[in-house]
Amino acid sequence: MRYFRALIVMALLILSACNLNSGPPTSSPIDNVTDIPSGKPTVTISSPETGSEVVVGDNVLVSANATDTVGVTRMQLIANNQIVKTVSSEAISGDKTMSVLLDYKPSAPGDVTLQVIAYRAAVASEPAEVDITVRSNQAQVTATLAPIPNVPDINPNDPTCRALVNIGLNLRSGPGTNYQRITVLGSGTLVPVTGRIGSNQWWQVRSGVNVGWVAAEFTTLYGAYCSTVPIVAPPPSPTTTPSTPTLTPTLFPTNTSVPQFPTSTPGPSDLVITSIIGETNVIIPSGDPDITETYTVTITNSGNRGTGQFSNTIQVLPGGEVLDLGVSGNLRAGESISLSISITFDTPGAYTIRTITDSGAGVEELSEFNNTGTLDINVDFAL
Repeated sequence: MRYFRALIVMALLILSACNLNSGPPTSSPIDNVTDIPSGKPTVTISSPETGSEVVVGDNVLVSANATDTVGVTRMQLIANNQIVKTVSSEAISGDKTMSVLLDYKPSAPGDVTLQVIAYRAAVASEPAEVDITVRSNQAQVTATLAPIPNVPDINPNDPTCRALVNIGLNLRSGPGTNYQRITVLGSGTLVPVTGRIGSNQWWQVRSGVNVGWVAAEFTTLYGAYCSTVPIVAPPPSPTTTPSTPTLTPTLFPTNTSVPQFPTSTPGPSDLVITSIIGETNVIIPSGDPDITETYTVTITNSGNRGTGQFSNTIQVLPGGEVLDLGVSGNLRAGESISLSISITFDTPGAYTIRTITDSGAGVEELSEFNNTGTLDINVDFAL
């Protein structure tokens, strides 16, 4: 018996933490009116074109470009109202021009509307969109995808693991933003992966004569043997060498009891399901076969480090299909993300909504035990 059906209907919302200052303001709000950015970011899709046809299971690359007078902080790909990819700028303030390659893998044949939205913090652009058709097999395809300029052909069965750069990305001398930048890899660059760190947050890659490191959250991996990429010990972290004192104090004896304070090291990320909000006593109206309710899941990064990309799933028990809520990325420490879903109930009974964040276990976290949230629901017919 069919218990429910679900459809993701709303996009991602980032809620940033506020910095409060107890001191007096340095100027009145009126003085700063001209500093408030106006308008929205703008975004266009250059590939694929409307009417293109693809095959189930193939990676579809969506090439998009966004601009903003202040800075685009992230861009998001949505397929038939479902978030499938989010890529954020490496810069906190964003980029005035951002070009991205966002990948989407269709799982079923049919018509698909692809949308790309650009954000300046919480300010969203109008979506750019194209309509494509997903076929069951290659023999049914009559309108093939046009190649994307400056993006090489990608063979998913290539034995060499390769990283496709989703956005203009720094190639660094080590796995961290504290390492020196070697060069910048443009969006669409395909580089072989030669190593990784244990958390899979950074890849060691080779670009021409340069060997360096890129942040994994801004790339997409291709290749049949990416799971065999070895862990590589990173180079020593760059440090600032203090100047050697020329004089040594001798008036006071050395106090060996003075405590030595360790260097502060940021802790890992920690994704937590902080709430699931929606109707818990659902009544199917008299004469109606079913009822649809909307539920909002809030996920917070309560750790001390950004997350990189992570996936989320939701399931209505008993017997419900596990639904993909899409891939989110670069949730900074203290930030929250809200995902909304509409669920249709047609049979009375007791149900449980079960949501898992970081369902693919791709984020190194302080704890994996708080990644699950549940909400109990009772469904009945109207008397």
